[in-house]
Amino acid sequence: MEVNQADYYQIRTTVGGTESYKLRDKLSDYDLHYSVKVIRGPEGRKVDLSVVVKGEMLEEMMALIENICLDPIITIVPVTDFKDQKEIREWRKVTLMDGASVSSLAELYDGVYLDHGSRVVGNAILNEEVKIGQNTFVGTGVIIRSNTVIGDNCHIGTGAIIGDNVEIGNNVKIEENVTIRSDVKIGNDVSIGTAANLESNVTIRDKIRIGPLARIFNVGRKRAKLESADDRKVISTVIEGGTFIGSGAIVGGTVGKNVMVGSNAIVHTANIESEVTVGSGAVVPYGSKVESGLTVIGSPARPIEDYQQEKKLFEFLAEKYEDELE
Repeated sequence: MEVNQADYYQIRTTVGGTESYKLRDKLSDYDLHYSVKVIRGPEGRKVDLSVVVKGEMLEEMMALIENICLDPIITIVPVTDFKDQKEIREWRKVTLMDGASVSSLAELYDGVYLDHGSRVVGNAILNEEVKIGQNTFVGTGVIIRSNTVIGDNCHIGTGAIIGDNVEIGNNVKIEENVTIRSDVKIGNDVSIGTAANLESNVTIRDKIRIGPLARIFNVGRKRAKLESADDRKVISTVIEGGTFIGSGAIVGGTVGKNVMVGSNAIVHTANIESEVTVGSGAVVPYGSKVESGLTVIGSPARPIEDYQQEKKLFEFLAEKYEDELE
C-alpha cells in the first residue's frame, strides 16, 4: 500500500563491531524492515545500516540508536512510495547477550547467537545458526560453519576450521589450525592439539586429549581395488572417555575408555577395548581387536609379552649355538 510523504522515514547510520549486531538484534525485536551493507576500510569492517520507520516512531528509534552506538552519524530522509515487505522477507537476527563482544573485522551471519561473556576476535567468520555458549573465546581466522553448537568456557584457537552440524561441549580447548569436519560430536573437558584433523562422523567423548598433528578418521577399506559397496564403508569412529591420543597418531574405529595411543601409532579401523596401551609407532591392522588391559607394540601390533618371550628365545638360542654362530 502506498503512503503519503513523511508517513515513513529512512534512518541511516554506519556502525562497527559489536554495536552493529546489538542494533540489528533490537530492530528485529521491533519487527522492522532494515537492510545492511558491509563496508571494509582501514579501520576494519563496518555496517551501513538502513531502517525504515513510521513517523511516530522516529524519536524512539533515534534514542535507541544513540543509546547503543557511540557517537553515531545519523541521516534521516522522508520516504515515499514505501511498501512493507514483511510478508515476503525472511531474516533471522544475530543475538549478543550482555558482555558478548565481536571484533569489527569479524563476520556473523544470520541466526548467530553469542551467550554472556563470549568473544569473537580478529577476522573470524561464523556462518548461519551458529550457537556459542558463555565465556567462550573464538580466535582470529577461525571459520565456524552452519548449525554448529559450542558450549561454555571453550577456546577456539587461531585458524581453526569447524564444519557444519558439529556439537562441542563445555570446557573444550581447540588449539591453532585444527580442522574439524561435519557431523562431529565432542564431549566435555576435551583438548585437541595444534593442527589435528577430525574427519566427519566422529564422536569424541568426555575428558579426552588429542595431541598435535593427530588424525581421527572414519573410512575403512577392505582391499585396494573396490568391487562393491561392501569394499568401502564409512565407519563412525567413537573414542570413549579418558583416552589419550599421542601426537601424530592416526586412529579410526572404536576406542574404549582410558586407552593410551602413543605418538605416531596407527589404529586402522580396529576395535581397541578399555585400558589398552598402544605403543609409540605401533600399527594395529585393519579389523583387529585388542582386548582390555593389554599393552601392544610393533608392526603389526602384538602384546608386549609375545615380544618378551621371543627375546628370551633368541637369547637362549644365541647362547646354545654360540660356537656355530661364530
